[in-house]
Amino acid sequence: MSQQPLRIASDRLEVSILPEKGADLVEIVDRPSGIDFLFKSPWGTRPRPWSGSSSMERWMEAYPGGWQLLLPNGGDECVERGVTWGYHGEAAIVPWQVTFSSANRAELETRLFSVPLFVRRRLVVEGALLRITELVRNESDVDVEVMWSHHPAFGAPFLEGGCLLSTGCASVVADDRAPGTLLAPGSRHVWPYATAIDGKKVDLRVIPPPSEPRAVLTYLREFSSGFFALTNPRLNLGIGLRWPLEIFDKAWLWQEVHSGEGWPWYRRAYVAAVEPASTVPGQGMATARDHGEPGVRLFAGSSREHTIEAVVFEGSGEVAAIEEGGVVRFA
Repeated sequence: MSQQPLRIASDRLEVSILPEKGADLVEIVDRPSGIDFLFKSPWGTRPRPWSGSSSMERWMEAYPGGWQLLLPNGGDECVERGVTWGYHGEAAIVPWQVTFSSANRAELETRLFSVPLFVRRRLVVEGALLRITELVRNESDVDVEVMWSHHPAFGAPFLEGGCLLSTGCASVVADDRAPGTLLAPGSRHVWPYATAIDGKKVDLRVIPPPSEPRAVLTYLREFSSGFFALTNPRLNLGIGLRWPLEIFDKAWLWQEVHSGEGWPWYRRAYVAAVEPASTVPGQGMATARDHGEPGVRLFAGSSREHTIEAVVFEGSGEVAAIEEGGVVRFA
């Protein structure tokens, strides 16, 4: 099956979307500089059928990098109401139908199989701003609880050592099973500083260079404002996201810096991601519930809708806030 991207653009941004694979965003390009912000997986975009024997293997094989919608699950597969919810959910691997497209706007929709959900996404590019409005509707007369998150991952040539990460959270909690190489499992820290396994203080705002291997999976909590920004001081260029805390009151912080020796990275990935999320930890809905962490409850016949904004900006310093319409406030 062909995976030809659908492109929308303004005078400042060009965005590429894969309708046949999850409506993934696989490019966000700053047109004046030609720089693409999004991470690319070492194996790139692979056509169906995906050959992995587990849902994790299939999801990873299909993963081109970029920005995914994770629904109804995040992390490990689990069984809900007698059906398997695969690794990172179904929404990012099913085909989506394009219902409208123009030079700067696209609308796509799909229906999921593992849960009775209809999902619609509207993407509009205006100047330096990308606006994504997402609707999820429960088409059954049974309440459904889901994990719902976004998975935007950033890489070279934009990402490099010395890039600055800004965010509206107050605390950090390392994953209790697979926190990576930097932090102790389940350890708690006050943003932006963390105490590493070796006892050293680490400033999580500073992205390490490719020559300093690191793996991190933590959860950002206690947001006063739903935003993050990555700034490259050398390029005087940044990108940020703004999202509603009513649905995404947490975020996953993931970094893979030439660290993982085994599958799937084999030390080939240099990537940083801040992932707005309804639920933690990233170990599947069943495990999250066991941790006392509820998902998003979609009542019978109800809909939830939200808008996420991504903005590209010039700047070299830390960001204090991103306001509606992509207005960036520097610290």
